[in-house]
Amino acid sequence: MADESSTQPEAKPIKRETSILDDLVERNPAAADSTTGGRPKTARLAQPWRLMLQIGGETQTTVGIEIKEQVTLGRSDPVANFFPELDLTPYGGQDRGVSRRHATIVQDNEHKALYIEDLNSTNGTRINGFALEPNRRYRLRDGDEVELGRVRMVLRFVRSPYK
Repeated sequence: MADESSTQPEAKPIKRETSILDDLVERNPAAADSTTGGRPKTARLAQPWRLMLQIGGETQTTVGIEIKEQVTLGRSDPVANFFPELDLTPYGGQDRGVSRRHATIVQDNEHKALYIEDLNSTNGTRINGFALEPNRRYRLRDGDEVELGRVRMVLRFVRSPYK
């Protein structure tokens, strides 16, 4: 009796075209970690950091930002002359409860990681559905879903093209 497994074609993995990090992992396998399904972790990426934010639900917009020591997320306020590094007004920020000074992403050089801190916003900040306490830092990881008010975004870590 013949072995049936030898007649079956070998299944090929499906490549997700939406993943920004697939190419990074293929070019630099050392950046991948087998415990995270091949996705890089924050401590494995060299600085300077660059984040790709996939903002929205059905109609997603991808925005890239360079991370310095600190990046403020919120809405601009021309009257007070305040302009955050990432203005969420064009993505429904005002209607969806984003505060002017909603949250900040902080680069921690000592631990080589990124953290997010809610700046005592009116409608809060969540990571993967978990509500954050204001004025306390929480570590960010690749693929985290962050909600500022009701604006959702998925974080993707990539290396900076500006070295």
